Amino acid sequence: MSQLDLPQRAKVFKALSDPTRLQIVEFLVDGQERTGKDIADAVDITLALLCHHTGTLEEAGILIKRKQGQSCYHRLNQKSLETCLGSLNSPRAKL
Repeated sequence: MSQLDLPQRAKVFKALSDPTRLQIVEFLVDGQERTGKDIADAVDITLALLCHHTGTLEEAGILIKRKQGQSCYHRLNQKSLETCLGSLNSPRAKL
């Protein structure tokens, strides 16, 4: 995914506009894969609320979820996030 179209970029920015989701992204910015419990504890929310927020981040393409047994692991899709944020640096974004 070398370039995201305008609607997809809008989804990313909309997902990042929520303070809790932004905290989740900031917690995962180091590139490490973390369990849902680790993330929920770090941002001080319940696992149920975490599921809601991670679902939104996954749909926007900025979070990747991997299930192993009964545990879910999450990590940032850094390439997608960098592509989206990098689009702000282009001299003139295509509309």
